[in-house]
Amino acid sequence: MSTAIATTTTGKVIDYPALRSDSRQAKIIEANLEGEPMSEMDLTRVRTPLGGATTWSLEINGNTETTDEIVGLLVAVAKRGVLWPTDDPTEQRPAVVSHDLHVGYRVSDDLGSIDPAALEKFRVGDRKYDWVALSQSPEFGFGTARGGAGKRVKESRVLAILREGEVWPILVTVGAGSLRNWMPFHKRLPSFHYECVIGLKLQKEKGKAGQPYSAIVPRLVGTISEEQGEFARWLYVEPLKRMFAAPPIGATVVEAAGDDE
Repeated sequence: MSTAIATTTTGKVIDYPALRSDSRQAKIIEANLEGEPMSEMDLTRVRTPLGGATTWSLEINGNTETTDEIVGLLVAVAKRGVLWPTDDPTEQRPAVVSHDLHVGYRVSDDLGSIDPAALEKFRVGDRKYDWVALSQSPEFGFGTARGGAGKRVKESRVLAILREGEVWPILVTVGAGSLRNWMPFHKRLPSFHYECVIGLKLQKEKGKAGQPYSAIVPRLVGTISEEQGEFARWLYVEPLKRMFAAPPIGATVVEAAGDDE
């Protein structure tokens, strides 16, 4: 069965034959999962290029593809928040991670340059923190990032994009520098997000310190039918929602026998 998407103008309904109850796509997913839940590690993550580049590079199943625009069905949108132990997170684990921007989970005991007393003020349980209060605080909110611009905590959105002819969606992170483009676009979508085919282009911009970066610029390509949208919701949206909502790895500590004595 074809999965071709016809070229359309914005707002026009797109036929997406793969999203039907009798599609081969659903059978492939069921066979590959073998009853196991979907994991973020199972999906290809596409990184936003550095230095203001305007071309995407995708590594999928051992093959490299470059494109000026990522186009596909928006099958999931997830919130993410991260507090890194230092200003340079290269090769480090985050200290605190939030999957809803409400509750943060301690995922590492290495706090780096974070003041433990400052972090402790926002603890609300065992390895849990009030992310809203933490992200708005004088210690971690606006003005606390390196150079005094932005927040030390980093907030983003993760988009799951199902491209033409593919069985699995890819993951694209919309970072702080692109949220001002993404947030109003997302709110103005004319249909449920999983009925919308979107395009993600890159635009060269400069930060407050003058450093160039690649900003994501979204556009609406078109929409699929309500019937196909309902099948997309069952096949992709609900499993991805459960996957994204799961507590981050390292959020809980299993105590050894006798530790509570």
